[in-house]
Amino acid sequence: MIDPATENATVYDTATVGAESILLVDDTFVLRERLSMAMQQRGFRVETAGNFDEAVEVFRNRPTDLAVLDLRMPGKSGLELLRKLLQMKPGTRVIILSGFGSIPASIDAVRAGAVNFLSKPADADDILGAFVRGDDPSVPEGALAFPAPSLARNEWEHIHRVLSDCGGNISEAARRLGIHRRSLQRKLRKRAPEDPALPQLIDDEDE
Repeated sequence: MIDPATENATVYDTATVGAESILLVDDTFVLRERLSMAMQQRGFRVETAGNFDEAVEVFRNRPTDLAVLDLRMPGKSGLELLRKLLQMKPGTRVIILSGFGSIPASIDAVRAGAVNFLSKPADADDILGAFVRGDDPSVPEGALAFPAPSLARNEWEHIHRVLSDCGGNISEAARRLGIHRRSLQRKLRKRAPEDPALPQLIDDEDE
């Protein structure tokens, strides 16, 4: 009997994907470097950047066949960067990554020209496999009827991403968001998430 895990364990490389270079853009250094090493091991020339401005500069000097962009970064978003890269080199194949995946976000990415949209965490094979699937992004049938994300939803996703980056520490998250700690606590109580799970909150002082 064939082990399904073994049967489906495709290892992607430059020949499989049909590209030789890739740009990785993420404001999380550890994630960026880990993916960079994995892509280099698969034969790619890898360029990296931590935000919109860095990515544009790198891409202008050393354009790539592929690009993997974090949806939410400090400053301009991954969608804005996607549009910019496609203006600079229309043939670039781009995938958007998001720590808070949602159907509306995936639709926005595909409409803007991404070949696929993936939720984090995603490893090198997840990403390269998505490039191979190409113009068959993982958007549910009928999803084009979904509305754009509301401001409340965008705020909730941003708050929880910052909170996750702070290891659940409310006071540090409030400092990074530029709001009072108790204001953040009120927002966390009011914004009932659509996702089934929330990051565990770690309060660094007693209520």
